[in-house]
Order: sequence, then C-alpha cells, then structure tokens
Amino acid sequence: MKKDSKLVRFIEELTANSWPSHVQQVLGEWRLRANLNVTKRANSVYTCGAFPECEDWMEVVEDFYRRRSLVPCYYVCEASPAELDGLLESRGYRKIFECYTMVASCAEVLAHPVELGRFTPEFAEEASGAWIDDFIRLEEYSPDRYEGYVNIFSAIGPRKSFVSLRDQGKLIALGTVVVERGWAGLSNIVVDPEHRGKGAATFLLNALVRWSMCNGAEQIYLQVVKDNLPALSLYRKHGFIPLLEHHFRLADR
Repeated sequence: MKKDSKLVRFIEELTANSWPSHVQQVLGEWRLRANLNVTKRANSVYTCGAFPECEDWMEVVEDFYRRRSLVPCYYVCEASPAELDGLLESRGYRKIFECYTMVASCAEVLAHPVELGRFTPEFAEEASGAWIDDFIRLEEYSPDRYEGYVNIFSAIGPRKSFVSLRDQGKLIALGTVVVERGWAGLSNIVVDPEHRGKGAATFLLNALVRWSMCNGAEQIYLQVVKDNLPALSLYRKHGFIPLLEHHFRLADR
C-alpha cells in the first residue's frame, strides 16, 4: 500500500527537529549536519526532498564534512530521492544502521497495564550535566561525547523533558521526550543493566507517554535499529508498529 507522502515528510521533519545538530548548512531542500561526530543522525546529510540543483552537490557535501574532520554520511529515507541510495552505493558509500520509525497512539500505549508507584519518575525541562553524565555511563559511551550531547539537548526547540527513573532513590533508567504539533518523539531510552527485564523499561515508557499526553500529544514515534530485538519486542508489545524505514550511507575514509 502506498504511503501518504505528506505524512512521511511530516514525520521526518519532526524527527529532525527533535535531534538538532550544532552546525547546519542548507543545500536546496537538504541539510548538511555536523555535531562533533556524536551520533550519525546529527552528523549526516538530511536528504528529504529533491536533489540539490547544483551539479557539484556531492563535492559540496564531501567538502563540508572533510573540513570538519568527519566522514561524509547520508541519512537515506523514504522521503529521499529514489535514485540516491543506488548512486551512493555506486560511489562506495556503505549501508549502516538500518532503522525503523515506529508509531503508536498514546491511548493505545497506556491501555497496557503497568504497576504504578513501583518506581519514581523525575522530569526536567533541560538536561543537566549530571543527567548527561548518567546517560553516557548507562550507554557505556566514551566521556568525550559529552559536549556533543550538550549541543543536541540544549538546541531542541520544541517542548521537551529529560526523564530519570529511580528505584528507592537509585537511578535505574533514563529517557527523553519531545512534543511538537500533536506528536511526541521518544529517544535515549536506556535502563541500567542490573534492572533490565524487571519492568523498568515498561514503567519508563508509560511515564514518557503520560507526560506526552499532558503536553498535547496524541501520537508517539520513535526510531530503533532493526537488529535491536529486545527494544522491538517491547515496543510492539505496547502497540507500536513500523511506519517508515531509513538507513545511513557512510563514505570510505
């Protein structure tokens, strides 16, 4: 069944707004994004829309990234030009990180029972230094990613919340939610390894969706790598279905 092209573009626009880069350069309908090499989404070309009119657009892209000591990378999705993926493949760009964008209604997610009161959620309008430190620690990332996340989290324009989940005072999980035009985007959902499989992810998801509804959202979206089977299972269980697909094309160094 053919998808609504306006909905595809709308969801891609929301996902881009929820994860802004420190540096952006417009190239026709595309955006060249760079953010200290922290996350592929923030360091890739947003290719939703027609090819740039200039004939040397690939050279423009490669120059943008090389000058910043970054490997050129493209975000390729269903709103990208149909010929783009094959063109990049022919130029030696390899496919990485195949992902789904999954969607659900807030009401459907909340229809699944959860043991309220078991954990304590805390909501903050901005990501504190401690929140970012905890996120990097739980994800087992390198501490040198800190400034990159500061750039992303502080630049989010729509209404947002950074959520911490505690069990008797101990931090056990984190998540982020961004609400724009009736939709909420969830990201950065991570649970302490010691608490996985014990209901923390389900409780956190419920808390994020409740906050979303209180702030004007009726629908939810999130992006997940296709091979993250535990996450896919959790989201499907709570009513999420894959709506869109995307991947990245990364140049050889």
